[in-house]
Amino acid sequence: MIPLLEPYFELRDGHCRHPPRQPHKHSKVVLVSTCGFWEIDNFYPLVTHLQAICKNACLEYAGALLRPHGGALEYMIEKGFPVQDVLIAAKNAGKELANTGKISEENLKTVSRELTPLETFVQMTNKGFKKALDRLAH
Repeated sequence: MIPLLEPYFELRDGHCRHPPRQPHKHSKVVLVSTCGFWEIDNFYPLVTHLQAICKNACLEYAGALLRPHGGALEYMIEKGFPVQDVLIAAKNAGKELANTGKISEENLKTVSRELTPLETFVQMTNKGFKKALDRLAH
């Protein structure tokens, strides 16, 4: 982001901001992120930070494609669980962004949807970590 902005400050909407180095076309920023934790709220600090960066850099924050318990998705794909809708929704989200400049709420929700109940996720994740650690110990 630093190459896009001047080091100087200007006041914009009552806040100090950096002015752009050169006028740039109307640019949008989308966050695409995964997380090992199950809950969606683990992304909130990251989303808030990116929104602040966009404000400062005169960029439009266009949304966030978030995949909690990402490791579970990889495992479920490998084992043939019915999770193709998540992958299809992610692909469709990219198409929507390119064609309309925004991502539908339906695709955002599908990409972030629960894959397994929280208790099952914790049990399976801990079982996997224990198995991996036991292999290292032997």
